[in-house]
Amino acid sequence: MPEKMTGARYFAQLLKAYGVSHVFFMDAVLRRALAQMEDVGITRILGHSEKGVGYMADGYSRIAGKPGICMAQSVGAANLAASLQDPYLGHSPVIAFTGRHVAAMQYRNAYQEVAHDGLFAPVTKFHAQMDVIEQMPHLIRQAFREATTGTPRPVHVDVAGLTGDALTPFEADFDLRADEVHSRFPAFRPAPDAAAVRRAADAIAQAERPV
Repeated sequence: MPEKMTGARYFAQLLKAYGVSHVFFMDAVLRRALAQMEDVGITRILGHSEKGVGYMADGYSRIAGKPGICMAQSVGAANLAASLQDPYLGHSPVIAFTGRHVAAMQYRNAYQEVAHDGLFAPVTKFHAQMDVIEQMPHLIRQAFREATTGTPRPVHVDVAGLTGDALTPFEADFDLRADEVHSRFPAFRPAPDAAAVRRAADAIAQAERPV
């Protein structure tokens, strides 16, 4: 049943519904959502740098077996992208949120106006721009789905506003639904071909010096 709440409240509650226990961030980003995370019991870890929070999210993901969340404002997006190479190559489902200029302020050579697409494309398997509050539910769910299915890898969501807070103050009717299968990775384990497994077992059994 849809419930009216602010984008900040929904952001925090949906992460909680996905089993997120820690969020790693570099101030200032999504401050309203961070305040709501305290209410729902998510531990917020402030890093010393954008690269640092990316590395922490990667480590959290590998140890906890679920997506690691990291966040940075627009001016730090390039630094955050630089930290995603390791989780990309190591197949860790890190979900990165960054802020960016709202559409009305783009193409004016304004402060912090750098296109993030090219920064994140080589080190993520999915990138999306969140321009309106109505996109929040399906883009967050898609981020978790993309990060944990197939080959687990980082994903990136660019949220409107330099600190990502252009959407979070506003209210909308939200359906607080999380696809729990995507709260861990791999979300689905492919079954190996039985005949191939038998051949491998036979080869090992017959080997004089099996590795």
